[in-house]
Amino acid sequence: MADTMTDMPVWIAPLLAVGKLILRCDAADKKIAAAAKKALGVVLPTEPLTSSASDKVTMCWLGPDEWLLLCAEETRETLQAALETGLAGQHAAIVDVSDAYLGFDIVGEKAAELLAKGCSLDLHPTAFAQGRVARTTLAKVDITLLRTAEGFRLYVLRSFADYTGLWLADAAREYGG
Repeated sequence: MADTMTDMPVWIAPLLAVGKLILRCDAADKKIAAAAKKALGVVLPTEPLTSSASDKVTMCWLGPDEWLLLCAEETRETLQAALETGLAGQHAAIVDVSDAYLGFDIVGEKAAELLAKGCSLDLHPTAFAQGRVARTTLAKVDITLLRTAEGFRLYVLRSFADYTGLWLADAAREYGG
């Protein structure tokens, strides 16, 4: 068995201490879009299945008026306060969902192949390139899937995290994971 994740065809690791906020607003409203950009340092992605990122946040498009903001847990409260201040008086909502969802990193040359066992999306890099994000299912569980430079980040409701982790581990067995 390999000693490091770089030696393995697929590596699965839980994501610890990730802050997660849901932002609901009308990004077509220039005042809201400008306030969100000022607070986060990143433009809200408005094209379906896309994300935008800076050194402190990743914004994942979930729908025409909904985004998942991912950040380090230690910056979550500061970012949430900045958003709330910037969007005060606007038709917008910011909800902390950090405790509701858990995440997994799935990396390695076989990461897409592993996910394809339980996910109907075409995960080939030409169809689901770095920065793409989608709500989909994996082994009958609703997930949010983000393609990163290293592989994939998968977010699932906490109540399904054990099942999802076990499913991923079982699906990775053929790769020595």
